[in-house]
Amino acid sequence: MLEFIQGELLNKGLNSVVVKTGGFAFRLSVPALTVEGLPRLHEEICLYTYLYFREEEFSLYGFQNPEEKELFITLLTISGIGPKLALSILSKYRVSELRRVIVWGDTKALTGIPGVGKKTADRIVLELKDKVGKQEAAEWAQPVAASREMDVRQEAVAGLVALGYSAHEAQNAVPFPGPDQTNVTAGELLRQALKQLAKY
Repeated sequence: MLEFIQGELLNKGLNSVVVKTGGFAFRLSVPALTVEGLPRLHEEICLYTYLYFREEEFSLYGFQNPEEKELFITLLTISGIGPKLALSILSKYRVSELRRVIVWGDTKALTGIPGVGKKTADRIVLELKDKVGKQEAAEWAQPVAASREMDVRQEAVAGLVALGYSAHEAQNAVPFPGPDQTNVTAGELLRQALKQLAKY
């Protein structure tokens, strides 16, 4: 399997690039946002690749990082979404942005993408919300340049997700530490969130 391609950037269009490597030139379809981040022509680039093969169609897709590639593959698992539409979605939103759109169930943002109707937007949210939410929660739980209180809250959110709640439910349930809670722990916030959830 072709995992990535590294070589000289010969050409780039709106959704495609040509990369020369080892005496061969490969044309790859890529998200428009990825194209925007590429260097000038004749400089070296590295793109993570996905080979799509079905009946008469044989296409090579390129992505700026493994996360973008993985999300592209995940989108292909949804009924009604082929590689061209998945590429269009990733041309509109970067990985982190698309994850948040899905987690918050923002179908209106999804239907703003050419080719994505309401039914398709609903399917994307329904099928990917929890899966993408867990990935988001894991990232939220990682140390970031923020206050200790926010770090503690992120740990509590990740704890709720680990218990089976969606990221959306966790974000809504875990309270933000108040000014008088400078020494609050993730466990305390988690208990408060569970009490809140038990009321529903």
